[in-house]
Amino acid sequence: MPLPPTTPEHRGRAGGPARAALLLAALGTTAALTTACSGPGGVDLGTDWKGSSTFALAKVDGLVTIVGINPDKARAESLVVVPQQADDDDSVSPHIVRLADGRWLLTVPRKDGKPDRRYQVDRKDHTLDGVTGDERLRRILPGKSLVAEVAGLPDAKSSSGAAASSVLVRKPADWTTTRELKVPGTVTLAASDPASDTVCLGAGQGTGTKISTARLTDGKVTSVDVPSGLDVQDLACPSGRPVIVGSPASGSSAKSGAVKVTLTRGDGETAVSVAGGRVDAVAATDSSIVVAAATGGDTELVEIDTTTGKELHRARVKGLTGPLSLTDTSAGWLVYAEDTVTRVNLTTGKSKQFDLPGTLLDS
Repeated sequence: MPLPPTTPEHRGRAGGPARAALLLAALGTTAALTTACSGPGGVDLGTDWKGSSTFALAKVDGLVTIVGINPDKARAESLVVVPQQADDDDSVSPHIVRLADGRWLLTVPRKDGKPDRRYQVDRKDHTLDGVTGDERLRRILPGKSLVAEVAGLPDAKSSSGAAASSVLVRKPADWTTTRELKVPGTVTLAASDPASDTVCLGAGQGTGTKISTARLTDGKVTSVDVPSGLDVQDLACPSGRPVIVGSPASGSSAKSGAVKVTLTRGDGETAVSVAGGRVDAVAATDSSIVVAAATGGDTELVEIDTTTGKELHRARVKGLTGPLSLTDTSAGWLVYAEDTVTRVNLTTGKSKQFDLPGTLLDS
């Protein structure tokens, strides 16, 4: 997935004591969800913690909230308001991710070179708990036993002296750092699979994108081939194998209104070329790859076999022009847009759209 944008003033690392605790009590703020229908700032809070199988972040009435998504009931509701602080950096979006052990972690960027503020979602007590952190503006990529934190801008140099981006490898139990890796250039794409301790990274843009894998257990970074002429737009990483998704640089060869997905499988990577539509999102497993591509005023979801490239399913979501991400659930695929979620059954082609409580920030 593409990394969120960062601005030049975010280049430096945080100073101050390493691993300073970010406890809510120390901040003098509580994020407890009470039985009342209205939370901080007048935001309406729901109670469907049990039915929410996945979470997202949305801005509601100027406040960042944790949104619970119930795919079975096609419902999204704010469950808790994220504590707001004077040094929050609103120019960079917060980030939410599910770790391999099932925990959900939220990071909130801060101004003036301060480390990101971090919280863990407590589903039992319906609260946000402060988590130790000493880094800033890093994308968290969950692995099987380790976690990678990827810098959004070059903050190191390679052995040749060229600009490089650091990748910190952490133990999710206590967030201690086991090693630091360097990836040449600016990391613009990053993906992982909680079933593997290898993450996939992309540096650069378009046909000039360079893809590599980073093995968290021993720090080995390996470059992989990118097909010539592929305008790279997204990246997935099932079981640590890069799935590189893009469009032919020469333009679409598909018929008007038809999305054509072609797979090329190499020794260490899989390339997916999409013609006839704009690639907006991708998700992949060991068995299949799902691409969301905008075409005309609609979005096509196309599922292909990971090994053969054979098309398995296809569904069109009418009126959806800007999908931002995909999430697989037992009730179907969730397609996130700016202010809606669409549940799609790729087998039947049926879809159900429902509203988010505010503007999507991350999912």
